Amino acid sequence: MGYVDVVLAVVVAAANLAVAAVLLAGSRGGTAVPRIFGRPQPHPRLRAAMHACLGLGVGVGWLVRDVFPPHSTGDTVLGAVVRGLLAAGLVTALLVAFRHVRPVRDETAR
Repeated sequence: MGYVDVVLAVVVAAANLAVAAVLLAGSRGGTAVPRIFGRPQPHPRLRAAMHACLGLGVGVGWLVRDVFPPHSTGDTVLGAVVRGLLAAGLVTALLVAFRHVRPVRDETAR
C-alpha cells in the first residue's frame, strides 16, 4: 500500500468518525437537531451510525486490507466484515433518505 493510499484511508476514517461524533454530541440525547454547515440534520443517531459504518468499512478496511496475505482466512473474514459494514451503512443511508420528512408547499396558504 502506497503513502497516498494510507493518507486517503486515514482521512476517510477520521472524517466519517468525526461527523458521527459531531452528530451524536449535537443531538443531546435525541432532543435537538444538530446543524452541520448551517443545515439541520434530521435523525442524527441514524446518520451517526451510517457515518461510523462508512468510516470503519471504507477507511479502516482500506488500512488493514494488506495485513493478511491474499486468499487467507483473515483476508476472507476481513472482507466479510467490511462488506457487512458497508451494507449497514447503505441500509442506514436509505433509512435516512426515506424517513426524512420533506416539507410540502402549501399552495392554499398563499
